[in-house]
This record gives sequence, structure tokens and C-alpha cells, in this order.
Amino acid sequence: MGKWQLEVFRMGIYMTFPVLLFHYFNLPENYEEKVIQFKREMFPPEKPEAQQKIADLKKIFQERREAELKKIVEQ
Repeated sequence: MGKWQLEVFRMGIYMTFPVLLFHYFNLPENYEEKVIQFKREMFPPEKPEAQQKIADLKKIFQERREAELKKIVEQ
């Protein structure tokens, strides 16, 4: 076994190495491009036509619901 200086050195390495790795891999410059690319692949930008179709369908369903409620109230 080594002297106490060797043990202190080893302990310093054991404690410093994970901290340095954590610091390096959490820097935005290292993963920002990959994260943005992944987000664009998983969630592509929505098309305006699709949004308009959804809005039209919501309006149609709302009108139907209002008509049904109006019939119920009139009875």
C-alpha cells in the first residue's frame, strides 16, 4: 500500500472525475444542436391548414352542441 499522500491523491481523483464529467456533459454547447434536431424530428412544425381544419371542426361541434341544448331547453 502507498503512503497517505497517495491515498489523498486517489480520493481527490475519485471525487473530481465525476464532477468534471457532470460539468462537461451538462454544458449546453455540447448537446444543444442534438436536442433541437431531435425535437424537430419528434414534433415537426404544424401546418396552418391543419390548424384551420381543427378550428372548423371545433366550430361545427360547438354549433351542433348548441343546437342540441336549444332543443332540450325548448321542450
